[in-house]
Amino acid sequence: MKRISALKILFCLPAFILACQPSFAMDISYSGSTVQMSGPVVKGDCDRLKAIISANKIERLILTDSLGGDANTGFCVGETIRANNISTVIKGYCESSCSRMWLGGVTRKLDGDDSTVGLHGNYDFRGHLIDESTVRLREWIPRFAPKVDVELMNRWTSLYYNHYMMFFYNDRAQLCLNGSKECENIAGRNVFNAGLESQ
Repeated sequence: MKRISALKILFCLPAFILACQPSFAMDISYSGSTVQMSGPVVKGDCDRLKAIISANKIERLILTDSLGGDANTGFCVGETIRANNISTVIKGYCESSCSRMWLGGVTRKLDGDDSTVGLHGNYDFRGHLIDESTVRLREWIPRFAPKVDVELMNRWTSLYYNHYMMFFYNDRAQLCLNGSKECENIAGRNVFNAGLESQ
């Protein structure tokens, strides 16, 4: 009996450990025709969204407080949103791969003066720019935001470290280093005249 119990514990322990670990996937919920997504972007999030869309008539997707994450998932979600004619809204902040999701919207909006979209390039696990990914990103963005300011896009996609970000608000734009601790204003620019927001 002791041997069987020990084996049960041995086989059940990995499942117990996984169950006790915090979930690092995006928090995805929906009500009526609206989906809301927040948190870190990880593999599998696009499939979860596709399952919701396939079973419901979704017209709007709200993104809240995401620092981004997996780049390919961001592209996949953005493409899924556009293929299904869904509009996107940011309430709070949506950065890095989350910005690809927002750009997928057939219409795009920042809800509130403090809501922001943060854009930069694609980076490796050390936080360094992946040069070959820059070409993909520079081809992808104008497909979804055809009025994008190409000069600005070339600047944010070539930021060489992942702690560097270009933030766009309804009334201003900033280039920030080390998160949002060291920022300089980009004179006269905002999410509208950068060709990102559609409303």
